[in-house]
Amino acid sequence: MDINELEKRIIQITLLSRDDRKKSIHWLAKQNSLMAYEVFRLKKNHFHRLKADGTIGDLILIELIAFLFAVKELIESTELQNKKNRSNDLTGLRKIARNQAKQCRKARKTPKRDKLLFMQNNIIAWIEEGLSDRKIAELISTRKHIDVSHTEISRFHRELKENGHVDQ
Repeated sequence: MDINELEKRIIQITLLSRDDRKKSIHWLAKQNSLMAYEVFRLKKNHFHRLKADGTIGDLILIELIAFLFAVKELIESTELQNKKNRSNDLTGLRKIARNQAKQCRKARKTPKRDKLLFMQNNIIAWIEEGLSDRKIAELISTRKHIDVSHTEISRFHRELKENGHVDQ
C-alpha cells in the first residue's frame, strides 16, 4: 500500500483531514500522562469495534484509525465543557442532582410549622373556600396570633397538594 492510498483510506474512514489529524496529535502531545492514558483506554474500545466490524483487514491500519478516533473523542469531550451549552458537563449534572436532592428533603420542623400542622384542618377549609395564601396568613395572624408569612403558607399548601390532602 503506498502513501497516497493510505492517506485516502484514512480520510475515507475517519473523515479527518491530514491537518486535523496533525492538530489532534499535537494537542495530545501537549497533554499530561493521564490524558494519554485515557486516549489509549478509548483506543482499545475503538480497536475492538473496528476489528469486529471487519471492513478493515490490516491490523496496523485498525490500530492507527482507533488511535485517531480515540484522540478525536477525547478532544470533543474536553471541548464540550468549554461550549455554551454545558448540560452534558459532569459538574453541571452534579449541580442539578444536588438541587433536586435539596427539593426532595423533608421540611425542617419548626415551632411555626408544628402550629401550622396543628391548624391543618382550618387551612384546608380556607384553601377549599378559595382564599389566597396571603389571606390565610392574615387570618392566622389575626385569629391565632401567630405571625406567619404567605410564603410559608404557600410551601405548606404545596405539601398538602403533594400529599393528596387538597385537590389540585
